[in-house]
Parts: sequence; C-alpha cells; structure tokens
Amino acid sequence: MKKNLIIALFFVSSIAFAQDENEMSFSLKEAQDYAMENNYGNKKALLDIDISKKKVWETTAMGLPQVNAEGKLQKFLDIPVSLAPANSFNPNAPADELVELQFGLNYNNSVGVTASQLIFDGSYIVGLQAAKTYKNLSISNQIKTEVELKEAVNQAYFTVLVAEENTVVMLKSLETVSAILAETEAMYAEGLIDEQSVDQLTLTANEIKTSVGIANGQIDFARKLLKLQMGVDIANKITLTEDLTKFVSEIKTGSEEKEFNVESHIDYDLVATNVRLMKLSLRKEKYSFLPSINVFLNHQQQNMSNDFDAFGAGKWFPSTVLGASLNLPILTSGSRLAKMSQAKIELDKSEISLKEAEQGLIYQSQLAKSNYDTSYEAYINQKANMNLSKKIYDKTVLKYKEGVASSLELAQTQNQYLTAEGKYIKSLLDVMTAKSNLQKSYGTK
Repeated sequence: MKKNLIIALFFVSSIAFAQDENEMSFSLKEAQDYAMENNYGNKKALLDIDISKKKVWETTAMGLPQVNAEGKLQKFLDIPVSLAPANSFNPNAPADELVELQFGLNYNNSVGVTASQLIFDGSYIVGLQAAKTYKNLSISNQIKTEVELKEAVNQAYFTVLVAEENTVVMLKSLETVSAILAETEAMYAEGLIDEQSVDQLTLTANEIKTSVGIANGQIDFARKLLKLQMGVDIANKITLTEDLTKFVSEIKTGSEEKEFNVESHIDYDLVATNVRLMKLSLRKEKYSFLPSINVFLNHQQQNMSNDFDAFGAGKWFPSTVLGASLNLPILTSGSRLAKMSQAKIELDKSEISLKEAEQGLIYQSQLAKSNYDTSYEAYINQKANMNLSKKIYDKTVLKYKEGVASSLELAQTQNQYLTAEGKYIKSLLDVMTAKSNLQKSYGTK
C-alpha cells in the first residue's frame, strides 16, 4: 500500500509538473520580447540577414586570389593521324603522295595549378557595394517585421483582455438577472405576479447565457491568435499577467506628443535603399564601357608514354606560363547604351516611389493621430453612457423589487445597459488599437 501510494503521488506530481511546464505567463512587454525571438516570420527575417552577410563575402571573394588545380589521365584509343607530303621524307616519292603520321603516345597525363587575380573590373566594384546595400536592406526588412510584430502582439493582447472583461461584465449581469428571476419565480408561485414577468426575465437570462457562450469562444480564438503571433505552440496554455486597468490608466489624453520624422520611418528607409540599389545598377552599366584586367600564373606537369606509368617513375615535363589578360569592349551595336538608359529610367521610377512613400507615410501618421483622437473621444462618451445606463438599470431594479416597475421595463433597461456596456468595451478596444496604430505609424522600433 505504501509503495503504491508513493507511485501514485509521483505520477500526480509528474502530471502537475508537466502542466506547469507547458503553461507560461506574460506581461505585454514579455509577450513582445518572446515574439521577437520565436515568431516564425521574424526568425526567417533574421536568417535573411545571415544570408545577406554570406552574400557580401561571396562577392568580396570574387576579387581575391583564385587558385584551381586540375589533373588529367588520358589514354588515346586512337592516336590522331596527320598527313604530310611523302617527298618531305623521301625525295624520290611522287609529288602527290601523302604519308600518314601519328604524333603522340598511348598515354598523356597531366597535373596543373592555375592562380589568378582580378586587377580591375568596374562590375566587381559595383557588385560589392550592391551586396552591402542588400545586407542593409535585409536588416531594414527585419526591423520592419519587428515593428509590425510588436503592433500585432499589442492588438492580440488587448483583444484577449477586452474579450475577458466583456465576459466578466455579462456574467455579472447574468448573476443579477438570475437572482431577480429566482425572486420573481417565488413571487409567481405565491400568485403575487403574472407569468409574463417570469417569461420576460427568463428570456433575458437565456439571451445573456448565449452571449456569454459566444464571448467565451471569442476569448479562445483571441488567445490562439496571440499565441500564433508570439510563436507559442497552440496547445500550450498562457496566462496574461496584466489587466485592462493598467492600460486604461495610460489612456490619459487624446493624442501623443511624439514628433513624426518621415526619414526615420522604416518604410521610408526601405524605399530609399531601393533608390541606392538603382543608382548602383546605373553605375554598373556605365562601368561596362571600361576594360577588365586579370593576371594569372599557370604551372603544368605532363607525363607521356606508351605504357601507363603516371604513378611510376616516368618522366614529367614542366610547363609554366605567367601572363595578364585585358578585356576591352569595343562595339556592341548600342546594347550597352540601351541597358544604361533602362537603368536610368528605373532610377527615375525609384525616386518617384520615394516621394510617393514620403507623402503616403505623412498622411498615414496624421490619419493615425486623428483616429486616435476620435477613438479617445468616443471612449470617453461611451464610458459616460455606460455609467449612466448602469445608474438607470440599478434604479429600475429597485423599482421592480418595490413593485413600481414592470418586468418589461426591467428587461428594456437591462438591454440598454448591456448595449451601452458592449459599446464601451468596443470603444475601449478601438482606442487601444488606435494608440497602437499611432505608435506603429512612427515606423521605429
């Protein structure tokens, strides 16, 4: 018995430990930090930066010394035949007679090493600059991912809290209605009121129960969305350690004083980086008119024999060449000029896109600020309306208990209160979302 009890306790504690291990708690800041490390999109953006760094080195290596080794083992199944006038070897031979000659041996083996170094190539210079710019573009894309991810986690976190607050409010309303319904049913049993009052309150209670069920489903999906944004396994449980009170207390004014600077916006930086890439593309086409220069050194050893002795003591004959090559384009029938013109047009388009992005980002920031101001004003009004409808509802409850108000009046004020509460909850989510969007509109981490 004692042994079985120990095993059972160990089993239960193991299950509890596993449950605790899978359950995580997050404040909003902790949720954002966790998302930065575990969100799938951000992970891929960080890997893109690693790829771009390797690309820079790949391009850099093209201008460094290159060394290649080559080995050949060749057996001539048919040695090439050359023809020569026979009288070259025999003066008495007819003038039109030819003699067949085979120059070569059965085996021709060789090993060699070639070293080369790029001295000048305009395309290489531009390519190296483009690779570094591409790396900066990858970094900017990753920053943009973080900005958008932070805002997405904000909204998902707020949505969960608002959905939970909405459920709490409806449960309190259901509790109040259920208590009144129980009193009404008792009064009906004693014949003090009619059946319609019971039916009216029962209908109201059932509607609230339905709304509670829908709200619970919204909480579940809101939590799953938050876990998806954070990179948490959907099956894991998470606990949010901050409540709405903290965030509501931070909504003090209808606007934020942060000054908008379009040049610090990550989207502007991305378009500006594309302009730099187009400039490099134009420069590359201009450099195509310049020559490219390389130097090289080639050393080769050859072994020739009628018998295979490449790995024996056969004699090897050396051959060494040191040289330089110059490639100078002279005539391309206008193709280079056409490419350069296309690159210039692409640069003009990118500069237009930069101006368009500048104006669009300014507009979006101003719109986000206006939406925040409007949402804040609506939040204040809906909060006042909710408090007023709650006051009316509480008075109607007292009147109903005193027999002054009817069940229909009670149901009407109940619905009015729930409607006002729903609008308040929505306005609360709207203002927090608008604030998050305003912060995102600045385009900085």
